Amino acid sequence: MASDMKTLVDARGRILMPHEGEARIVSLSPALTELVFALDLGTHLVGRTGRCAKSVEGLAAVSCVGDLHSIDYERLQSLNPTHVLMDFGNTPKTVVDALDALELPLLSVEMTDPQQNFDLYSLFGAVFSVPMAADTLSRRFEAALARVTMAMRNKTRQRVLYLAQKDPYQTVAKSSYGAALLDLAQLELIGAPETASEMEDGGALVMTESLLLSVNKILFNGSSVKFKRADIKAFAEEFGVPRSKLVRLDNDPNMQFGVRAIDSMDRLIALREKTDA
Repeated sequence: MASDMKTLVDARGRILMPHEGEARIVSLSPALTELVFALDLGTHLVGRTGRCAKSVEGLAAVSCVGDLHSIDYERLQSLNPTHVLMDFGNTPKTVVDALDALELPLLSVEMTDPQQNFDLYSLFGAVFSVPMAADTLSRRFEAALARVTMAMRNKTRQRVLYLAQKDPYQTVAKSSYGAALLDLAQLELIGAPETASEMEDGGALVMTESLLLSVNKILFNGSSVKFKRADIKAFAEEFGVPRSKLVRLDNDPNMQFGVRAIDSMDRLIALREKTDA
């Protein structure tokens, strides 16, 4: 994904133009839905997924097109969207293929590094003609990044195991957005494959004693559909790991982009305080 003065390009190389007229936006990503509202584009959102946060004011009235793994394509088409926002890196291939087959006006995002948030703000600001709102987010994110840099200036790197899901236990790739986010807090992923394709080819983690002993902390995906507190308690009992070594995150690091990235910087600082304890 990149943008400059002449050309706007999304994550899959689709050339975009600043939209003229009333935009009709459908978002298939909770993070992108929140970004739409942060850019004062909420009145243009006509569709969203069931996982989008109901706490966002005005979202409950927006038509739901199902969840990412069970999209109601007929309803989506009936909304006549001018833009369908998709988090390409976290969307199943079958869904991507189905969206392509319907020739929907996709705007794809793929995040692998927190620095890409500057490009994301700029891209959306240009496409939807809200450059001032996009610039405000950029300045807020720049200040948040500076806080993390200052907080980590005297920190030594810690080795952590991150569990993104269970049954089987899996982590995220070292090339993922989540890994890059944790790296800002000087937290190095252990036991993680270099790329997502390696993980798909058999990246399930085996909880060996040597792996569990080699890390300072074990981090758990904080998404409500991944690890609940009871799951973490069961993990401690099954593998004989002290509860003090286990930390449940407040969220899923891979999904903390867009406007979410700003608040995630302060959560990184708090997380590092926990791993130092």
